[in-house]
Amino acid sequence: MLNIQAGSMAIRISDTGEVTTLSDAEGEKSYANTAYNSPLIRLATGQQLEAPSAAKYNAASGELTLHYPSGAIVTVSIASKECYATFEVIRIDGADPDTLIWGPIVMSIDASIGESVGVVQGGDFAIGMQALNMKTVGGWPAELERMAFVQPTYAASDNTDSGGRQLSDNKFDYEVSTAWPVVKGGSLLQSFARNRTKPAHRPVWNLPNAEVEGMDGDDAHIPGTKIALFGCTVDRVLATIEAIELGEGLPHPEFDGVWGKTSLVATRSYLITDFSEETMEAAVRYTRLAGLNYVYHPDPFENWGHFKLKPKHFPEGDRSLKRCVELAENEGVHVGVHTLSNFTTLNDPYVAPVPDEGLEKVGTARLVASIGSLDQEIGIEDPRPFTANLFRRTAKIDKELIEYGGVSENAPWKLTGVKRGIHGTAPAPHLEGSEIGRLWDHPYDVVFPNIRLQDRFSERIGGLMAEAGLKQISFDGLEGLYATGQDGYGVNRFVNMCYERWGSEVINDASIVVPNYLWHIFTRFNWGEPWGALTRDGQLELRLSNQRYFERNFIPPMLGWFLIRSASERFEATAQDEIEWVLSKAAGFNAGFSLVADMAVLERNGNINILLDSVRVWEEARHAQVFTAEQRQRLCDAKSDWHLEEAGRGRWKLYPIAVSKPFVCSPEELQPGQPGGADWTFYNKYAAQPLRFCLRVMPSYGNEDAVVERPTIYTNGTYMTFETEVAVNEYLVCEGTSEGKIYDQNWNLLRTVKTSGEAPTVAAGGQTLSFSCKFKGDPKPVVSVKVFTRGEPEQIEAI
Repeated sequence: MLNIQAGSMAIRISDTGEVTTLSDAEGEKSYANTAYNSPLIRLATGQQLEAPSAAKYNAASGELTLHYPSGAIVTVSIASKECYATFEVIRIDGADPDTLIWGPIVMSIDASIGESVGVVQGGDFAIGMQALNMKTVGGWPAELERMAFVQPTYAASDNTDSGGRQLSDNKFDYEVSTAWPVVKGGSLLQSFARNRTKPAHRPVWNLPNAEVEGMDGDDAHIPGTKIALFGCTVDRVLATIEAIELGEGLPHPEFDGVWGKTSLVATRSYLITDFSEETMEAAVRYTRLAGLNYVYHPDPFENWGHFKLKPKHFPEGDRSLKRCVELAENEGVHVGVHTLSNFTTLNDPYVAPVPDEGLEKVGTARLVASIGSLDQEIGIEDPRPFTANLFRRTAKIDKELIEYGGVSENAPWKLTGVKRGIHGTAPAPHLEGSEIGRLWDHPYDVVFPNIRLQDRFSERIGGLMAEAGLKQISFDGLEGLYATGQDGYGVNRFVNMCYERWGSEVINDASIVVPNYLWHIFTRFNWGEPWGALTRDGQLELRLSNQRYFERNFIPPMLGWFLIRSASERFEATAQDEIEWVLSKAAGFNAGFSLVADMAVLERNGNINILLDSVRVWEEARHAQVFTAEQRQRLCDAKSDWHLEEAGRGRWKLYPIAVSKPFVCSPEELQPGQPGGADWTFYNKYAAQPLRFCLRVMPSYGNEDAVVERPTIYTNGTYMTFETEVAVNEYLVCEGTSEGKIYDQNWNLLRTVKTSGEAPTVAAGGQTLSFSCKFKGDPKPVVSVKVFTRGEPEQIEAI
């Protein structure tokens, strides 16, 4: 038996190399799940898994030798540190395995399972596994069958289990997860390292059996793979991981001297807009109006691969971008850019006019006969790479790219319907025996680099970040890195190379869950997109389930992207209540977010100053941490609305708001000769208050010339009449006073109108709202009214 101290946890390894005990410092409770075997290391050759049969420890050298039935001997160097223990494979003798797997180590606890951070919790105790270098990948090799005790999905059923897992928590596959649930309760921790020197066929991304090239270099070999194990109280998890980062030389990004995982900078919200060198000053002004200090370009590059900046935005390329950054930094604003990682556009010089040898191939074959530059059928020796189910059918022969329509059904195998010299390459004759490779592509109409060419992408991105002084980046499309066939290692390598070039203080995130090693580099993840849905509906469940993911993985919380819209055929321009809905959820979860608005929208929308000032007010309060736990819980409710007002320095008033469903008055529903009007039942759950409403006039059958005259609302014995016309696509807004404001469809104020008297009082409880007007036009328009009521304010003050 070998006993190892790993912080507040004692680890016992048996004489057969199995982890038999994981106990707290006092030894009062073991967290090992003895229902299953947990060898420290398994070996895999092909599909065969092998556990050790004997283990011997040399106390003088601190080395554990694991002996396997096949004759393999794995030597592991073990070191106990103050709050963790490290395990490093320094040698493998007697065998040449394909893969070495740390664990899976099975535990009895599952109150919280952090699949990315590699930490599981039970009560107030936590156990973690950390990958200590890039070659060590958190997860399970995709080509191997899972162990019988592995739960099929992260959340197995509709019923919440002991860990509080819900179906929407099924975010990621088992193969990319360092921690995972076990059937019948419990959890596991796992990582692996490959012998990447060997060419192979294995599942890669969305293909079941892709051809994978061998690699060179130290990272291609298994020896050197290293992990840390630790146990501690839950409140010490982050402190322990930080100690591991510092003690083992892992990436340790900081902001103003504070570790990224605990820095308030990590949840800073930001403005996304398509600034240019010409409009940068305005973009910075809008950013400052919102009280934000990060502005981010969503699409700055003309191509992906060489990442040339768009000339229309940055006429002098990198120098233009650098001037934008300098202008912003002088105003206290940092600048970021968006990428598609290793997605390679077809207009990039790596593709045309001469395709780079480093473009990733699904597989290769040989020409069975020479072809001329006009041939539209090409004989090949092996059809398998060319039948893979991808987006396009693109192949590379020497310096030419071709596209084929299909593959013959029987031998002799031929590519048929071939288009020659596509994407700007030159058609050319090719000799028998020439290699033809199927390029890996994607519905974004891109191809991908191999692991070596990918390094040049990292060099360009990291170099641009450092040279221009950029302080934020998002690696969208990070899943494209799997196309290299090097699974999580390819992802680790790409991002780590960028990180080493740009330095420490760059906020960065990604489109996917990243391998355990990259948990240390990535500041956060900002998932949730706004496209094609109302603000309150767009990917709502995803955004909410993300918060659970962030919490269990010790990741700073973010709510995703939200769109500020101008009016369109499908959507209204963004109103203040929509923005405050977003802001209140952000305050509740203490999460950052991004606001997306093109420069044209920022300049077109008449209410943009109001919207951005609301952002400033809420974000100042959130960062001052003034909301109580009870208030935050109420703010998180997706069905709740709130309004926040400043009440002096460091003081705010928080109002609960109720927004009615739209009440509609349509002339189509009137009897012949009946005046235009409708009666609506309305319930006010708050105290009596002046009527606040927003009236919208909408066209019928596309008639943009219709209007309504003298809109009137009656309730509780009081009439309120507006002696005016309100045209189609205009709003009439009353804030409980004796006047109304008329706006165009983008909230530009057109005029202010007086009414016949003060706003009627909306009583507490149920009542009837009566509406009338004169409809003009053929066909007549439709009127929609939303009523806003508010409760008593809660006084909030910074401590």
